[in-house]
Amino acid sequence: MRASPSFLAAVLLALLAVVAASACGGEPAAVAAPDPLLHREAGYVGSAACRECHQDQHASWAATHHSTMTQRPAAATVLGRFDGTAITQGQDRARPFRDGERFLMELQVGGVARTAEVELLVGSRRYQQYFERRTLRDGASFFRLPILWHVELQRWLPVDSVFLGPDADGLGGHAAEWNTNCILCHNTGPRPGLLGADDPARLQEGNRFDSHVAELGIACEACHGPGERHVATARSVGAGGAHAIVHPDELDKERAVAVCGQCHGARLPEPPRRAREWFTTGPTYRPGEKLLDHVKPIERDTPVRGGGDPEAFALRFWGDGTPRLTAYEYQGVVASKCFTKGQLTCTSCHAMHEGDPKGQLRPDVVGNALCTQCHEDIGRDVAAHSKHAADGPGSSCLACHMPKVVFGVADIHRSHRIDSPDPARDGEAGRPHACTLCHVDRSLPWAADAMRRWGGDAYRAPTPAAAAAPLARADAAANLFAGDAAARAVAAKALGEPTATFAPDHAVAVRAWLAITMGDGWPSVRLLARRSLSALEARRGGRGVGARAQAVDHLAGVDQRRKDVFALLDAVAAAARTAGAVPPPSAALLGRDFRVDLARVVELTDLQGRNLIAIGE
Repeated sequence: MRASPSFLAAVLLALLAVVAASACGGEPAAVAAPDPLLHREAGYVGSAACRECHQDQHASWAATHHSTMTQRPAAATVLGRFDGTAITQGQDRARPFRDGERFLMELQVGGVARTAEVELLVGSRRYQQYFERRTLRDGASFFRLPILWHVELQRWLPVDSVFLGPDADGLGGHAAEWNTNCILCHNTGPRPGLLGADDPARLQEGNRFDSHVAELGIACEACHGPGERHVATARSVGAGGAHAIVHPDELDKERAVAVCGQCHGARLPEPPRRAREWFTTGPTYRPGEKLLDHVKPIERDTPVRGGGDPEAFALRFWGDGTPRLTAYEYQGVVASKCFTKGQLTCTSCHAMHEGDPKGQLRPDVVGNALCTQCHEDIGRDVAAHSKHAADGPGSSCLACHMPKVVFGVADIHRSHRIDSPDPARDGEAGRPHACTLCHVDRSLPWAADAMRRWGGDAYRAPTPAAAAAPLARADAAANLFAGDAAARAVAAKALGEPTATFAPDHAVAVRAWLAITMGDGWPSVRLLARRSLSALEARRGGRGVGARAQAVDHLAGVDQRRKDVFALLDAVAAAARTAGAVPPPSAALLGRDFRVDLARVVELTDLQGRNLIAIGE
C-alpha cells in the first residue's frame, strides 16, 4: 500500500500480519477484573464466575495449556531463565535479567541500546514469548521481544530461528504487535481497541490501542460463549435449569467445528469491511454461530491484498491445497470426507476437559480407536485394510491418513486433512508421502507399485516434476535435500521417528543424511535434524555419534557448523567401519567406504526451493 490508503486497506495490511496464519454466585458485573487489560462487556463474566458451580470443569481447564496461553509475568509464570546471561546473534545482543519482581531485557539491536520490561507472556508448552508495552500518546501497544524461551531445549532462541526462514543477521526480525496479532486468538473476548483509525498520523507514528480482553488466555467463554445470561438464569432458576450457554457437543457439525476453527483456522473478515470492527471491538463470531457468516478461511488460492507477497498464502499449503502450517486445522478438517460425508467434529478425537493436556486426545478412544469408532468394518480386520501387521506401525490409521506433514512451533504435527495416501498426487504436489515417511529408504515409484498391487490401477505412477529430485531417489532424501524448507523440515523429523524403517544397508546413510542436514541454511530444519539424529542414536545406538550430535549448537555460525558437520560425518563413517556395517547402495549417496558423495548431494541441494514461508505468528 502507498502512503495514504483508506482505513480498510491499511487495516488489512495489519490483518495479513495476523494470519502471515456458569456461576451461581454474585452478579456477573461484580466479578473482579483486577487487571487493567480485562473488560466485562458484551456479556463476558470470566472463568472465575464459572468456577463456583463448575469446579471440576474449571480445574480440568486450568490444567491445559489453553489456560496459560497468555499471562502476566511473575515468578510462577515466567519459564525463561532471567539470570543475566547474554544471547547474541550477529552484532545484536539480548540479556534477560531480573530486578526484584520485574523481568527485563537489556537489548542492543540494530545499533540501538535500551532496556525493555516484560509485560506479557504468550505460550507455555513448547516455547514462551515475551512482550513489552510501549505507549504512544493516549494509547499503547505490546511488542514481541526478540528472544524466546524454548521449553524442551531449556535455552533462549532468537525468535527468527523457530520459523521457516534462513539465518538472520541480527535479532531485529519477525517483530509482532500483540494488539493486531496474538490478542485475537490467544485470549478470550478480545477487543483490540484501535484508536484514531482515520488519523493520517497513524501511518507514520504507528498504531495506538486501548486493548482489553475478557480473560488472558483461552478460557471458558472462548468455547461456550459469553456467560452473563447463563449466570443470570442460574441465579433465578437454579443451576439445574440454567441454559443460555453453548455446549459444543450439542451443536451440528458445522457449528461444532467452528468453535475451534475460530482460532485453529487462519481467516479473514467476511465481508472485508468487517476489518474495522475486528480491530476495534474484536471478531464478530460467537460460539454456536456459523463461522462462515463472519470469516473467510484462508486457502491456497486466497488472493493477497494490500501489495503483499502474492504467494504468501499459497506457500502455507502443499500443492494440492493441504495445509502445511499449524493454525490451519479447520481447513484440513472441512476438506476431509470424514466431515463432508460423515459427522466428524473436533471432539470426535479431542476432549477439552479430559486426557493429557499435550494434545488433549480423548482418553476413551486410544490409537486406532479414534478412527474405528466410526469405521467399524475396518476395525474388525485392520490388517486386511492396511496390508501390514495389525499390531505394527504400518497399521496406524493416523500415520497413513493423518501423516505428520505440518510445521509449527518448531516441530512437525499431524495433518488434519484426513485422506488416503496417493504417491502420484503427493509427489506432484510436493507433499511428503505417508508411506515414505515411514519407509524412509524407499522411493515414490516403489510406493505406487505397492499400492497398485493392493488397490489396482487407480494408483498411477508419479510423474516427474520440473526441477525436482529424480523419482528413483529415496523420497525422504529427495525432500531432505531438494525440497523447500517445509519439505526439508518434515523429512528431518520423519527420519528420527520411532516408526522410521529402513534396510540394514541404509542404516549408515540415514545417519549421514541427518548429519548433513545439521548444516542446512534454515535453523528450524537444523534443529529438527539434530533432534532426529540424537533420537535415532538413543533408540538404535551403536554408532557412537549421539553425544556428538547433542553437542552441536544448531545456532552456531556457518564456519563452526561446517566444522561440526564434517566431524559428524567422519564419526559416522568411522563407527560404521568399526562395526562392520553393511555397505550402502550407490543410491544412498554414500560410497562403499561410508563417505558422503558430496557432489551428488549438492546436485540435490541446488534444487531446493528458496521460498520464505510466512507464518502468521
